Amino acid sequence: MKLARRTLLRRTLQGRRRVWIAGPGRWVVGALLPIAPGLVIATTPAAQVIPGFLFLVAVVAATVIGGRGPGLLATVVATGALVAAVELSTKPLPQDQTNEWVWAGVFLALTVLAVAWVDNLLGDAARRATAVLDPLVEAAPVGIALFDRDLRFVRVNAALARLSRLSPSAHLGRTLADVIPDVPPELTEQLRSVLTVGTVLRHQLLSVTTPAGTSRQLMVDAFPVRLSGGPSGSITGIGAVVADITERNRLEQLERETSQLQVTAQLSHRLLESQRIAQLAGFEVSVAGQRTIWSEELCALMGRTEPPVTDEDFRAHVHPDEFERLTSVYLRALSTGGPFTVETRMIRTDGSVREILVHGEAVRAGNDPDAEVIGLWGVVQDVTEAKVTKDELFATQGELSAAQGELSATQGELVAAQRDIAEARAEAKAERRVLELFQRAMLPKELPDVPGGALRAEYLAVADRIDVGGDWYDAFALPDGRIALSIGDVVGHDQQAAAIMGQVRAINRGYALEQPDPGAVLTRLNRLLILGYPSGTLVSAVTGLYDPGTGVLQWANAGHPYPLLASPPVPGACPQVSVLESSDPILGAASTRVYTTRTLTLPEDGTLLWYTDGLIERRYADLEVGQDKLATLLAQIVASPTPVSADAVIEGVTSGMVAAGALEDDVCVLALQRRADSS
Repeated sequence: MKLARRTLLRRTLQGRRRVWIAGPGRWVVGALLPIAPGLVIATTPAAQVIPGFLFLVAVVAATVIGGRGPGLLATVVATGALVAAVELSTKPLPQDQTNEWVWAGVFLALTVLAVAWVDNLLGDAARRATAVLDPLVEAAPVGIALFDRDLRFVRVNAALARLSRLSPSAHLGRTLADVIPDVPPELTEQLRSVLTVGTVLRHQLLSVTTPAGTSRQLMVDAFPVRLSGGPSGSITGIGAVVADITERNRLEQLERETSQLQVTAQLSHRLLESQRIAQLAGFEVSVAGQRTIWSEELCALMGRTEPPVTDEDFRAHVHPDEFERLTSVYLRALSTGGPFTVETRMIRTDGSVREILVHGEAVRAGNDPDAEVIGLWGVVQDVTEAKVTKDELFATQGELSAAQGELSATQGELVAAQRDIAEARAEAKAERRVLELFQRAMLPKELPDVPGGALRAEYLAVADRIDVGGDWYDAFALPDGRIALSIGDVVGHDQQAAAIMGQVRAINRGYALEQPDPGAVLTRLNRLLILGYPSGTLVSAVTGLYDPGTGVLQWANAGHPYPLLASPPVPGACPQVSVLESSDPILGAASTRVYTTRTLTLPEDGTLLWYTDGLIERRYADLEVGQDKLATLLAQIVASPTPVSADAVIEGVTSGMVAAGALEDDVCVLALQRRADSS
């Protein structure tokens, strides 16, 4: 306030003044008030009056420039100077006016009143200016700070305090490096350049780590603050505007990821079409599980609607005369790890025999050529139409030449088919690598830190399946410190379901950033699925919004398996595991559905568990049975007298459910905990 007293005084005098006396009496005061000074002037020699008024003007000027303290100091100095001037005056004074101490007392009283009036006037002006500016600065959605010439904080608004996780008062008097230890030295030098040269710093990017351990991307603009406000005034400090662009960068990254997922899905579709046109079918054999996986094309070739489940089902399609030979080829490929090609006969479900050409190679545990062989994979082609039996070939001597020509043509076609198979094998291998990359790109690389708690998630894929599932989980921090959570599953197990999953996850995140209410997010997502996706696209999901400071969780469920909430164990009693039931339908089923937002408070040392249906779903068993097993298992895990970590919870429930029955589908699991010391 002191730096702008002259400007504030000028603006105050031009504006509306405070009225101390109301009514007609103010006109009487205005007329009679000058009479007292007039009597003093009339009865006092000019040698005393004129210096007194000059000193009074000097005192007012000192108050305007320096404030009340310097004004009072100027009052004392002026009074002493006035007494000295009267004492040294050579003009004789009347006997009744020679008491300069009486005159000094009157002058001292007048100057003190002048100092108080002027300082109050300046204070009122400064307070009115601050009352106008403070709401604007505090309501600004971006961080605003004022630094002095030593680059120490003088003023910080609420938005900047939220970014640094420190109160505004904790910033005052501290440097930027004290508040943000990892601030780059280059930024400090640029701010000093603003002080010395007066340049404006625009759009300087800054990556910092908050005291909570989260990484934020900031954009800083800085400008010089001058005393007079003009371009030639002296620089008294620096004003800075800090914008948090972390979520904007995340949205841009999500858009790039969505574009990559769309390209990958198109590539996968083209690879499948290439197999269909070439009449190729894929297979994979897992050594550990002793299971054989057939593609849809191979199932159709053998007249089946689904792959064989047991060894007996598989052996029913192998010609009895070919079983020992195929077993020998299989064992040799596993032992040597080299590629193989074999021509054999297989039996369809209708009893017909087909001539099959098989190309395969070993699957190793890693990229190392000497890594352990864990299975086989390859492609098959039906060459029945290209085969000519010996009886037909040598039916008559007269047809021998023609048969030989046909045989040569058939051999040429066989060579061409083998070349096509080799090319298709290379394409299939590239497809497999793309699918692996596709699957890894679906889920977030890291989860946000939860103050006063813990958040962990895990994705478990069925190892012996070659397609890509539609399960996902997601979690990210909002600008206000709350955590947005989601978990879900796209109905289906193919490239289209996986592509839709990637898009739905990205869209769900965008909706949560714009309007984080869980029920509103699911309502908008349901409407988008019905209007913008093929008919029959169904997605189950749970979304949530967690406040680490209060432990309050808002959540909504769209046809997804019910979450479980485990309370901390009480001495002498078993832990309570609650099933959070809901009745809202799956996404994509009803266009006018409005999803309900529910609210609960996580108990201290409590654990919230979200999961997809692959964790509890088993063939020939109801979901309720699997859910009861999971609830019992969770109660046993949290029954420990000491708090159990979120990692231990996920490890315990996944290993326990796998022990109860092998996984038949991909699984996502998410655990959220609140610690007892979080308050």
